Amino acid sequence: KNSIKEKTIFSISGDDSDIISTYLNNQIGSPKKGGASYLITVNSKKSVEGTVIEKDATASKINIEYNILYEFKNIKQNCLIIKKELKTKSTYDSKSAGYSFGSDVSEKETSTKIIKTNIDNFLNDLYLSKISLSCKK
Repeated sequence: KNSIKEKTIFSISGDDSDIISTYLNNQIGSPKKGGASYLITVNSKKSVEGTVIEKDATASKINIEYNILYEFKNIKQNCLIIKKELKTKSTYDSKSAGYSFGSDVSEKETSTKIIKTNIDNFLNDLYLSKISLSCKK
């Protein structure tokens, strides 16, 4: 973990990139000026679908899934160290609180939890793997 902490920059695109950026920055930190050795490229795709449809055609249970593609590169040696795609999903109950505010809050909370779990899974795979952080000659 210390090998990449404050030595990694991020390139983030796709759905909810603001949440991803904030969480990655909290987990890894920003490099000091000129101190970046690694780049994590993240591309996220979010899918939302109703899984329980009521008689009035409203969804009372909503499924959210994130498919996030990670690429971890050594930028000083210009090589790809690992490329991994992770899927995480969860379900939340739609809430009726007028103007769908309750549902919006539930969706945001669920999305944030799913993203954090996905990032934690990627970082744990990276930290626990026997992958060398330098390029193979």
